[in-house]
Amino acid sequence: MPLPSSRSFPWLAQPQSFFPPSVPLAVRSPTFNCWLDTRNRSNPMNTWPNFWNDAHVLGWVGLIKVDGQAFYWLGLENPPVSNISTWLSTTVTPTRTILTVQAGPMILNVTFLSPVEPSDWSRQSFPFSYMYVDGQTTDGNSHNVQLYSDITAEWVTNSLTTPITFGTTTVGNTSQYHQVRSFTPESVFQDVAEDGTAYYAVQTAQPGLVSVIGNAETLRSQFAAPGQGFSLATDIAGSSGTVRDSNGNFPVFAHAVDLGQINTISGVSWAVGLVRDPVVTFLGTERRAYFWSQYPNISVAIDAFVQDFPNARTRALALEQQILTDAGAVSAAYTDLVSLATRQVMAGVEITLPPQGSDGSWNFSDVQAFMKDVGATQRVNPTEMIYAALPALLYFNSSLAGMLLEPMFRYQASAEYTNPFATADLGLSYPSVSGDASNGDVIYGVENSGNMLLMALAHARTSGDGTLIKKYYPLLKGWANYLVSNALIPSTQQVFSLTLAQNHGNVTNLALKGLIGIQAMSEISSLVQDTADAQQYAANATSLIQSWIAMTSSGGNLLSSYGSSTSGGLMYNMFADKLLKTNILPASVYSQESTTLAKTTLQATFGLVLSSESGGNTRSDWTLFSAAAAPDTTTRDLLISGVHKRASNNATQGPFSNIYNAQTGLGEVAGTYPNGFASPAQGAMFSLLSLGIANKTVVFPVPSTTPGVTSGGGGDAGGSSSSHRSNTGAIVGGIITAGFVIFAIGFIIIFLRRRRRATAAENALAAPQAYNTDSRLGAPALISKLSSSPASSPPPQQTYVPMPARRKGAREDTFQSSIVLLPDLPASLPAAEFRTEMASLRREVEQLRAERNMPMEAPPEYQ
Repeated sequence: MPLPSSRSFPWLAQPQSFFPPSVPLAVRSPTFNCWLDTRNRSNPMNTWPNFWNDAHVLGWVGLIKVDGQAFYWLGLENPPVSNISTWLSTTVTPTRTILTVQAGPMILNVTFLSPVEPSDWSRQSFPFSYMYVDGQTTDGNSHNVQLYSDITAEWVTNSLTTPITFGTTTVGNTSQYHQVRSFTPESVFQDVAEDGTAYYAVQTAQPGLVSVIGNAETLRSQFAAPGQGFSLATDIAGSSGTVRDSNGNFPVFAHAVDLGQINTISGVSWAVGLVRDPVVTFLGTERRAYFWSQYPNISVAIDAFVQDFPNARTRALALEQQILTDAGAVSAAYTDLVSLATRQVMAGVEITLPPQGSDGSWNFSDVQAFMKDVGATQRVNPTEMIYAALPALLYFNSSLAGMLLEPMFRYQASAEYTNPFATADLGLSYPSVSGDASNGDVIYGVENSGNMLLMALAHARTSGDGTLIKKYYPLLKGWANYLVSNALIPSTQQVFSLTLAQNHGNVTNLALKGLIGIQAMSEISSLVQDTADAQQYAANATSLIQSWIAMTSSGGNLLSSYGSSTSGGLMYNMFADKLLKTNILPASVYSQESTTLAKTTLQATFGLVLSSESGGNTRSDWTLFSAAAAPDTTTRDLLISGVHKRASNNATQGPFSNIYNAQTGLGEVAGTYPNGFASPAQGAMFSLLSLGIANKTVVFPVPSTTPGVTSGGGGDAGGSSSSHRSNTGAIVGGIITAGFVIFAIGFIIIFLRRRRRATAAENALAAPQAYNTDSRLGAPALISKLSSSPASSPPPQQTYVPMPARRKGAREDTFQSSIVLLPDLPASLPAAEFRTEMASLRREVEQLRAERNMPMEAPPEYQ
């Protein structure tokens, strides 16, 4: 049978031109991070999905049965199914990976959607992804079609002998899910989490749905049995076992649907997730994922995610349109890099809250985020990794950067930390965040202090939130003073860049970071209205940068090491001058950098080496920093093309690594660290886009306790006091002048919201729109009509559903093999919903007033 063409089937993916060695499938957190190996153009239909480390299989199977004949479209070929779908192409967009395959007379788009929800912290912190199938017959006739998919317990442990417990839950009449976890969860692990619960969910409204737990060979054989339709029955008694039993059997958690006689398939979906609770333990306090504050239990959260699939897909396409339009203005190669990096960097940010109070309430003024050193070590919140990821964080929502910086500041402002320079990280053993008070990082003092100052200013300017720079001003000032004394001649300082042979002093690029950091401190001082400090640090930066230029310039080139006339390399810290608009480097220095990079000695097959002293190795993140700082498009495109060539080199191994040899393209192999696999540092791919982010007026707001709103990841616990008379007047005045207006508006808004919900519910069953799967062409015309809020806008208000307080030591989930039905909702829900919506509306009004700097106190006549 001849293969179909996109001319005959316009909804199919376009011919593939980008060939990464691994593509993301379900990537939402450091431990929920599933990829598909596509190296050497291997057939992805005949490959097991892997964990990000490329050393652990994540059992995930997909089958289609057409007119009684079964085909694999995901998972390694294994009896009893001998047919493999014909792979046609793989397309990577910022939120989706699309496998286009042919199974007999059916063409399928199998789409793996990992939502990116930067303005909704509940959704962003919920570690779930979708897989869905669209299809069409090649002959125009109807065919009898069934779909099947299962996962194994390999998602919850690194060992095949781990004891597990599992069960199935039905949520009302809307969704159903399987769950599996280790019988004895362990919070200490290397890469694969040993304390997570895996979930596999579907909508119960799907036709002919059968959900069952059984041994892999048994269930897959039953589904693939000759003849139309299928019959699945478990062969496992009880609700416990091991990942693989003594007979080699794997328990699997399956959902299958019978679509009957059809000629098209539209959006048949599954949802997969891995939940850890707590996410981290920060200085002895367990912190939970933000989404727990919005749902009373995991069942309600999963049901909401499953039912939200049509809307989630629409939001994803709208976000992709924005990203692809922005990146496409640079080049097609740049669009590929941004598309591959998006899920990778966003999965690196875990948004958390502290435990509930004794009254069951949540402290929304203490939102903190944590990042694991994926692809390298077990470090938590490494400053150089957050710095590398910063462009993406600023592009999507600069508040994410603030949430990552808050725990860094909080720890270093404590009595436990006494070093005059910034720390390299918050600890060495994720998910335990213990801090590091030793002075062993002194050789990276300039690197880390510079990083923190640059990131603090970038966050304040792009978010408009001055909480962190105000609250931790003494800490920032101390680091700036350290740089004044140590940055220009970093003779005993090193760059924190493993495997790149730059373990020596006097690196000029490192010195530059420190000097720009001093100028950043001057601008921070201006923002907090400390004029004397601002002038002093500006004078220091100006004087030191002149000395730096004199010592670094040589014959029209820039030296990468003081005193070494043959040295040169990527002066990637120029990016900070561009991003922050500090303007302490004259245009002539940028021109000298272009001249330096034009040297053939620095150019290699897969881009430019990091420096003449890096042993031929390079980093894609720092290369894109240099591309963003390039003064001309020739140099910019030269840098981008090298990174793109390596990213598309599927003769290499592992998910989008940021460390490799620029000549051979080879990096470290699986199991060898650091290898840079799946590193959040690839957020640097957004460096060019981050330069277009507008600065905002920096204000110093009072910390909020509203769900979804923070003061830069922690806020200031203080604030000016006001008299009882003023407070009373404000209350009375507010009631008299705004009460009726608010409630009138409230009724209108609630009516419109409910009407939209009803409309959305009616439209949810409609066939999805065809979409363009070419990552370079953006989203379809339909999506261009959707309005999109700015990427850096704060999260929208969400309905706050308090979670009942748990007994100490109690677990969140109860595992059982029987079906569990949740009780019906109380009849009083409409009134409760009305009160909740009115409370949400009131919070929105208050937030709007705060954003407009409108006084919250009463008018003069009431005081």
